[in-house]
Amino acid sequence: MPTIEVNDTTLHYERCGDGPPVLFVHGMCGDAEVWADQAERISAHGYTCVRYDRRGHSRSACGTTTITDALHADDTAALIDELGLAPCLLVGSSGGAAIAVDVALRYQPRLRGAVFSEPPLFSLDKDAGQAFMHALVPRLEKTIVDEGPRAGVDAFFSHVCPGLWSSIDDSRKDRYRANADIGFTDLRSPSLQVAPNELSAVTIPTLVMVGSESLPAFHAIARRLTAGLADARFIELDGSGHVTYAERPDDFARAVTVFASELGEAIPAVRGRTVAK
Repeated sequence: MPTIEVNDTTLHYERCGDGPPVLFVHGMCGDAEVWADQAERISAHGYTCVRYDRRGHSRSACGTTTITDALHADDTAALIDELGLAPCLLVGSSGGAAIAVDVALRYQPRLRGAVFSEPPLFSLDKDAGQAFMHALVPRLEKTIVDEGPRAGVDAFFSHVCPGLWSSIDDSRKDRYRANADIGFTDLRSPSLQVAPNELSAVTIPTLVMVGSESLPAFHAIARRLTAGLADARFIELDGSGHVTYAERPDDFARAVTVFASELGEAIPAVRGRTVAK
């Protein structure tokens, strides 16, 4: 199992394929394995795909620094440097997409492009964020108190991505449940606060994704994010919920590879253009 030292921790990572580098960042309670299928699909098109366990998840150490989204972004940038991946295409989903946005804001020279799938950037739409948390938090807190953190993971994913959670077996759910403690640490830790007018500082090409069946908050945020970025494309994946890469794997991989193939071309800023559906 390859590992690498970054900042104050040790990260597990996996690599496959050959060609321009693509780095994947997982969301809450996940790990490198959630991206295994996409790495296999995308590497087959001539890309080096790297995925890793974020600090405190599965095979990566937690470290000693207080965990924040900013720290996860620092780790991502350090991983890019240590593995010599710059400039890479960065792909993030959910909390991993929020981390990817922070990397794009603070470490942009390390990237040639970025894919943001449903980042929970509630600072972009505070009303949507408040509605989301109002529906989630009481249910989540009650479940954790009554049944424990592992049951809390089920409650979280049943609310946020019911399509995925109802379709995967217990062995896959157990990988998420095993990361309950770090997942809820992430959920309670300081998240990225970014204003819409700050997004224009990201000038690399970007692709924003959302699932057609996802919660309204994620649609609102995706639209705000697309509008604020300097060079953004938007795609809504039909029939998908929050976890687009797992619920519509063919469509997700196709969209990423089409976008990746464009990065070597001179492409003008486009807002709200559908790449694939």
